[in-house]
Amino acid sequence: MKIAIYCGANHGVNHAFLQAATQVGAWIAERGDTLIYGGGKLGLMGAVAGSTLQHGGKVIGVMPQVLADRGLAMPDLTDLEVVADMGTRKARMIELADVDIALPGGPGTLEEITEAISFSRIGLNASPTILFNQNGYYEPLHQMYQTAVAQGFFDQDAFDNLLFSSDLQEISTFIANYQPLGVRQYH
Repeated sequence: MKIAIYCGANHGVNHAFLQAATQVGAWIAERGDTLIYGGGKLGLMGAVAGSTLQHGGKVIGVMPQVLADRGLAMPDLTDLEVVADMGTRKARMIELADVDIALPGGPGTLEEITEAISFSRIGLNASPTILFNQNGYYEPLHQMYQTAVAQGFFDQDAFDNLLFSSDLQEISTFIANYQPLGVRQYH
């Protein structure tokens, strides 16, 4: 299985985020899965990739040319795909992935996981989508989606098809039992 991880190119201020990235990398390798990520060597990105590699896992990075030119690529990846731009990177990661997980991150991470969620809602992404809610990091987004459901902008079944959790056993069970939504019906 190929697991896409979206996360920050910074460590964040809470050491628990770095610990979580390292733990998730080890989990991916121990499952025998392949990490798909943005290809970077810095921050949580570098931590999850380094941990996956350290535990014997495979890692495929997908990096836009502009970032590769800045020397930001993680060395010794199983494979590094250098693509034209960020849009191509996002599309390629969704295409490669069987699972989409967001660890803590900033606007880029939010954009990437939101695209995965939106695409699943319209039938263009059949992968389970998980927001790794370390220390409640994604709780404001969880509440926002609940508000969107209450206000009629997000369907309850689509909300129920997301997982907000930092429990790797719960995440494994969610992945194993996941049923894609299919194509949204408009009323």
